[in-house]
Amino acid sequence: MAYWVFVLVAVVAALSMLFVFNWRRPVRLHRSVLINRPAEEIWSSIDYMSGDFSWQQHFEHVETDDDGDVRIFYSLKRDDGSKVAWDLQFEIIEREIGRSITVRRTGIDGMQQNDRLLERTIDLEPQENGTRVTFREVWGPRSITGFALAHMDAASMLARLKSWIETGNAKPKGSNGWTAAVISGASLLATAAAFSLLLGWEIGAIFVALLVLHELGHLLSFRMIGQPWGKIIFIPFLGGVAVSRVPHLRLADDAFCAIMGAGLSVVALMPAIIVSVWQVNSPGIVQLAYVMAAIAGGLNLLNLLPVFPLDGGRVLRAVMQSFLPRHVRTAMFAVAGIVAIGGVVLHNPVLVAIAVVAFFQSTRLGPARDDIALMKPYRASVMCAAYLSLVMLHGAAAVTYWPSLG
Repeated sequence: MAYWVFVLVAVVAALSMLFVFNWRRPVRLHRSVLINRPAEEIWSSIDYMSGDFSWQQHFEHVETDDDGDVRIFYSLKRDDGSKVAWDLQFEIIEREIGRSITVRRTGIDGMQQNDRLLERTIDLEPQENGTRVTFREVWGPRSITGFALAHMDAASMLARLKSWIETGNAKPKGSNGWTAAVISGASLLATAAAFSLLLGWEIGAIFVALLVLHELGHLLSFRMIGQPWGKIIFIPFLGGVAVSRVPHLRLADDAFCAIMGAGLSVVALMPAIIVSVWQVNSPGIVQLAYVMAAIAGGLNLLNLLPVFPLDGGRVLRAVMQSFLPRHVRTAMFAVAGIVAIGGVVLHNPVLVAIAVVAFFQSTRLGPARDDIALMKPYRASVMCAAYLSLVMLHGAAAVTYWPSLG
């Protein structure tokens, strides 16, 4: 590759990834649902002064005062008995009984503040066949994935409200709202189309299937540590992101969930091993197995690079925050520099772009939050051993089967 082409590709790729990871704008959303009940019946479940919010997920109780200040408490009990708790404080801006209410968030405890819900207006419009309930919300600055997740959360809330009012059950049949499935499905289709244009439809289809497998590994890890299922957003030309519903309470959980994408992807290496051991004579099956192993190895080896925000970088961050919290940023900068040098030596613009993004993302890193448990030496040793094993396994697969891609 000519040097100037290499530089151009690296710059464009880095700028594109920086835009995706750092683009943040306030989210303004407008969603509505038709509920087959009169407005008076619905009002009792949305009035912040005296309403019943038990239809909301993880709701515990609500406190109000005569000044229009409201405090709603939530908690999530995990399978191991530990609990994640948070509460939101609101002030009521406007309130027309039975018709409309507007609230503004004045505080939040237990969660990141800047990208959460800032203001919400709920309008009830009586219609012949029920009541049209409209949510208008303003969220803090969010990334592209955060934008999609805000719409998922709003759709989920409306679906739960509708189910609660019409059936008395706050869990809609089948899901918490179709929007989450639509957004995830649409982003997956867009990603499949993007990689098919880039790699050809056969390789593109395999790549996206392995990408889904990788993200499912992260979702599975959320359940394994006692959290509810998370959400997946796919980003064309870049990959996917699995998002947990609540913050992790332990750095060991953070590292475990990070490496489980590559952990479950080991399944994709098994067909190549099987056809090699059994000496399968079908060229088509052998070629498919080898291509799967090559792509899975390359994809997961890339994700295991110890630079933030890739999975390997999350593992390194967790270890550094546990044992050398004052040097987290320095270590992440150093590794990003090494990856950049490797990309230049190998004339690989992808590695250079990842290193540039990692450098900028690492400027935000530092010691762990006060409320998160650090890793013990034993857990850190196990996690590092698992990480290195996955690096060697996927690295060996990439090196061994990459010639199969032609």
